[in-house]
Amino acid sequence: MPTFGDGVDAVSAFAGAAIAGIALFVPFTSRSSSVIDTPYQMASWANSIPRATTLGLIVAVVVAVLIRPGLDWLVAACATAALGLNYFVGHAMDSAEVLTTQNYVNALFGGVIFGALCLCSLQMRWAAAGFALGSVAVFVYGQVIALVTENTLTTTDRAVHSPSGLIIAAVVLLAVNSVRHRHTIKPPAVPQLTADLPMVPIVSATILALSVLLATEWLQREFSGGHRGFWPIALAVAVTVFAAFVAATLLPGRDGAAVLVAVSLAAAGDSVIDGPSLGWKIVLVLGAAAAGILAGLRWASPLAVLCGTGALCVFVTFSERLPWTFVWMVGTLVLAVVAGYAFGSIRVSYGPSAVLGLGAVYLPSILWSIPTGLRNWPTGAEPVSEATAGRAALAITIGGAAALLLLYRIRSAEPTPAVTP
Repeated sequence: MPTFGDGVDAVSAFAGAAIAGIALFVPFTSRSSSVIDTPYQMASWANSIPRATTLGLIVAVVVAVLIRPGLDWLVAACATAALGLNYFVGHAMDSAEVLTTQNYVNALFGGVIFGALCLCSLQMRWAAAGFALGSVAVFVYGQVIALVTENTLTTTDRAVHSPSGLIIAAVVLLAVNSVRHRHTIKPPAVPQLTADLPMVPIVSATILALSVLLATEWLQREFSGGHRGFWPIALAVAVTVFAAFVAATLLPGRDGAAVLVAVSLAAAGDSVIDGPSLGWKIVLVLGAAAAGILAGLRWASPLAVLCGTGALCVFVTFSERLPWTFVWMVGTLVLAVVAGYAFGSIRVSYGPSAVLGLGAVYLPSILWSIPTGLRNWPTGAEPVSEATAGRAALAITIGGAAALLLLYRIRSAEPTPAVTP
């Protein structure tokens, strides 16, 4: 049975993961959505989001590699406080240009929170469950809510992507946990030399994040220039899968399986159609995500995750033939279950590998650059059919499955990993 301390750990990890995910993945709004009123401002703001997320993931892995044991909760609390300060400052300003800068600063602090909190949460059963649930909830929310409509930010669900209450709660909870776990802080035994630092996860994160970002931005330029054929999408898919495989092989043992799963899941999530608001349906999403996490903890299988991801992609390819409400609700719930199962299935031997594997779901995928009628991300290009987005996500999933089988072939099965959610 969980103790009161376990409950505090779980709630703190949930709040911290939600704040980190929002900072990385769902752009905070400023005081008024009307500050974005020109195409240039819209483009600048939109372009900064994938770049900021890329920066945040790299920072998260760097923090996970370099942080001193026992300082995880304290670092997460301080970064959350700094993020809150940046949020409240930006929230009080009317300039649209502030949003771009705020995206980068938020992603920087979000990466610090995610890296530190993921590392310490995965060492504790209930904290790991809370961290996974908070991360999945933000991931699903960011994938299925239309944050942008034409030239303005939507005001739907403003309380979620302008989370002043959640920021305050996270700061308090993480500060309390920093005090509770203060005795776990250990002084460094021997100062490490730079050459001795385990740089492999950092290199892996950099290769993956920058490759996916470059492929996404290149494909967006192709669509904006009127090149909407098969080959640009096929090339972007190939770059994405190859970068994910290279990043996976750099990690120890079979830790890289989490990266291949995350990249496929991110693409599938980006293919799901947008909706105006989750509302009370957030309860259903949390329940579905929790069920997926529990199933992943009990029956972990990266291949099963990819099968679920592939099924979601196939469903999206037929979405235009089905009622919009049905497609959106079913797609959202399936995404929540599959994402929860993916997070619960993470098994790694080295902590920073988990940070990269879990954080990679927030990376932009090439689906950001494929405009469709039911996905409202502003790319400046004429929309194509929903089936095109579904097929592109399915291609990435199939490529990820092939890369996973190849990884299993060249890497022998490891003993029971030291780090599990």
